[in-house]
Amino acid sequence: MNAPLKTLVALLDETLAIDAFRDTSNNGLQIANNGTVTRVVAGVDASLRLLREAAARGADCVVCHHGLSWGDSLKRITGLNHRLVAFALEHNIAVYAAHLPLDAHPRYGNNAQLCRALGLSGLKPAFAYHGETIGFTAAYAKAIPFSAFCGRVRASVSPDIRVLDFGPEGVKTVGVVSGGASDMIDQAAELGLDAYLTGEPSLQGYNQAEHLNQNVIFAGHYATETFGVRALAALIARKLKLPAELVDFKIPY
Repeated sequence: MNAPLKTLVALLDETLAIDAFRDTSNNGLQIANNGTVTRVVAGVDASLRLLREAAARGADCVVCHHGLSWGDSLKRITGLNHRLVAFALEHNIAVYAAHLPLDAHPRYGNNAQLCRALGLSGLKPAFAYHGETIGFTAAYAKAIPFSAFCGRVRASVSPDIRVLDFGPEGVKTVGVVSGGASDMIDQAAELGLDAYLTGEPSLQGYNQAEHLNQNVIFAGHYATETFGVRALAALIARKLKLPAELVDFKIPY
């Protein structure tokens, strides 16, 4: 099976409402191939490691969360930029990136997928980031111990988590923002949430959590952002009948 690259791009652009977001990432198709897609590899980062894995699997399209083009980052195609772009072109690999649109999507996004993986329901958009709303609040029908919530995160997201237990012992309401969102702990506290889940820990986040009596779980930037690209791979396979799979390197950061 194969599909025109433009068909895949149109599917993702429309589904994720790419043009509706202000973002430093140049979301959408960042590198084209010869115009046809036969196999898709999805991953968190458009790294040389992922591009090499795509080539080894015979993929001619990479769909990722962190792409190659940010602002004017490709103004000069030298050094690492040249290595990445040259490899993609040499191996006929298209690169499609979705950053904030994939965080925020209510069905396929990192944060919505995380909520559902943790058994949360009643998702509501929340958490402002540079004028965009990118996360969700959600809840359990009945409160569970914070230690039990940590167990669910270990089982569904990553066994390697860092926990700040400065809040209530019971957890019913939860805020979720994947990746590097420790600076949103104050927003979680303002919303009166029992717990907040994000990716990267920070000293600023520790101090905020302690001062604001907020439970926080840091489950890893990478681990929390495998969910959206996995969902996009499933969407592509279902809609376009193409082989599409997530490559998870389980990077512990």
